[in-house]
Amino acid sequence: MADLPQLPPQFELERAQGRVWAVRRDRRAACERAGYGFERRRELEQSSLAGRKPLYELALDGRACVVRRFSHGGIARALTGGVFLDPARPFRELVLAARLADLGLATPAIVAARAERARPWGWRLELVSERVPDSVDLGHVLARARAGEIPRARVGLLAAALGSLVRKLHAAQFVHADLTPNNVLVERAALLDGEPRLWLLDLDRSRFVPALDERTRRDNLRRLWRFVERRELRDGRALSRADVARFFLGYDPSGASWKADWRAIEREHRRMAVWHRLGWFLQSLYSRARDPRSAPLAQAGPAGSAGQTGNAGNAGSAGRTGKAGKTGQPPVEARDG
Repeated sequence: MADLPQLPPQFELERAQGRVWAVRRDRRAACERAGYGFERRRELEQSSLAGRKPLYELALDGRACVVRRFSHGGIARALTGGVFLDPARPFRELVLAARLADLGLATPAIVAARAERARPWGWRLELVSERVPDSVDLGHVLARARAGEIPRARVGLLAAALGSLVRKLHAAQFVHADLTPNNVLVERAALLDGEPRLWLLDLDRSRFVPALDERTRRDNLRRLWRFVERRELRDGRALSRADVARFFLGYDPSGASWKADWRAIEREHRRMAVWHRLGWFLQSLYSRARDPRSAPLAQAGPAGSAGQTGNAGNAGSAGRTGKAGKTGQPPVEARDG
């Protein structure tokens, strides 16, 4: 078995042949009472939240938690489903979440992580995190913005808040491997008034780097740009170029390099556009179903993310606005936590 990372001191580790379990010391008894100990004693209930795969619920002494079963994305999903070669992935994510929390960056608190042998090969992986109450992912917020259900001023404010969040991540030398609006929660109150509070989800394969060079930094921003652009082209524009500018100014409040970043990311995106479209086409052939978080509002059920999510409910204002202007592609989508 692959070596596990050094866990934070508040976690304890238990392992036997074919099974590894880490749990927060102060939540172990609650996990065992709920049947989610080292020996699983009951089946989990499927959550109303929806991510890449169905999520599951776990109540720990009255506190709602979400159990995420790891699943591959893209074409790999059709080939390997929920089986992984590396059993250490949820434990590395646990360590990353603890380190981000120490830096003051909001991410759902991890309660437990599990790896179990699959037959005939590989491992099945799970991560348990506390549910963020009364929140929705930014991917779903964008869908509501397309329908005119989020005030334009709020959309711009959320774009700036997302830019600020990414700036803090990069200042901490942190690179999120799947930086998309679906992996950012916003508390619902911010959709009406107040300053947005954002939560970062799904840290799998993310990393801290010794030094964040310009290429890596811009590639991470372009990952976000590419995700949003795909949905803007497919589902209609939710973001104006003014919203894009607000994102980049949130990312670079000094104003020193935001225009250069925007031009460089847009230029590279155009250069790679043919390959992106080919990848999207192949993914559509092998994916069994469309991600429910990006469905049109008329079809959308509960919104979700690969890490946490929840019913979108009344995520925005009933006020209707005019068409969003032409956009460049930035950052904001939602889900529920």
